[in-house]
Amino acid sequence: MIKSLVWSLLLLLLPAVATVGQETGPVRCVITLYRLRGDDWKLIKSVELVPAMSEEELTNKNFRLPGSKLRLVASVFPTDESMHSAKGADSLKLGLGLSRKSGVSAFDIADNAVAEVTLSVLDTARVERTVSVGHRPMLTRLKCWDSNLERKK
Repeated sequence: MIKSLVWSLLLLLLPAVATVGQETGPVRCVITLYRLRGDDWKLIKSVELVPAMSEEELTNKNFRLPGSKLRLVASVFPTDESMHSAKGADSLKLGLGLSRKSGVSAFDIADNAVAEVTLSVLDTARVERTVSVGHRPMLTRLKCWDSNLERKK
């Protein structure tokens, strides 16, 4: 009886332990795509990206650009050794690039846009890149923020 009770408790606690091991953190990101209409940029696509915030765990998201065979690749990479600032060495690296393949990182694409920010003081970070698809300019943007700060407003 006690043995089966112990096993039942262990089975109930197992999902909780697995969830604690998967660190996603409070950082949230969105990838947006804009098309130039007249003098203004019009939003045509928005995709959420929730990066894994474990040390040096790369998160990639990609989607096909409308009217093109190219894919927009967005990458987020947290690290604790890259940027040494007054607030610590933890940082968040953001990347955007175009590729014909879907399984690549934006950091491995030659023609990309990359930004890196200190993670301990992250409020909002953004990297953007203008691309031409069918002779039409498009603005691509990757924006990440600390979602804990949203609750303080």
